[in-house]
Amino acid sequence: MKLLFRLLFVIFISLSFQSCLVNRCKRPQITGYIYDAETKQPIENCKVGETLTQLNGSFSLKEKRYRQFTFFGFEAPTLSVNEPIQKEGYEPQNIQFMQPFGGGMKKGALHHADTIYIKKNILKTN
Repeated sequence: MKLLFRLLFVIFISLSFQSCLVNRCKRPQITGYIYDAETKQPIENCKVGETLTQLNGSFSLKEKRYRQFTFFGFEAPTLSVNEPIQKEGYEPQNIQFMQPFGGGMKKGALHHADTIYIKKNILKTN
């Protein structure tokens, strides 16, 4: 009888810690283009997150992941992304999106931001 209880206890413990350490998505890979809103021309060296745009205005932010301890049956957290877009002489913008269960995205997750148009700063003088 003791052997049966020990065996059931070991099985219960092993099932409880089955998904103890999981790999979560902090930010999927984000790709897109940055263009001038007035001239419709690509903007080079525009800072998007931690990277700069290429000559054709394209950018690619690498996927970020983290590990988290969790228990069997817990859902993936909400994924909220907010990456700044900055270029001197232009109004700053952000790439923002949220996915309710995005933290559970598989490795290699990709988000196409498509084309983002930013406006030049207009300085007002009194």
